[in-house]
Amino acid sequence: MGIIDLIESAIEDEQEAQRKYAGAAASAKDPEVKAFFEQMAREERAHERRLRERLIAIKLLQGE
Repeated sequence: MGIIDLIESAIEDEQEAQRKYAGAAASAKDPEVKAFFEQMAREERAHERRLRERLIAIKLLQGE
């Protein structure tokens, strides 16, 4: 598995984590718990953005 495949897989993992955290936030009754899961989802979105930026850079370097 090459670097591009690994980064694409990591992006999918981040998206799955976002869905899980968003679902947990939606079902949370306690406002602090809800806020915690919302923050976790935001952090996963930030991770995804960074991975996408790196993916673009690697593809450019490889001429794709």
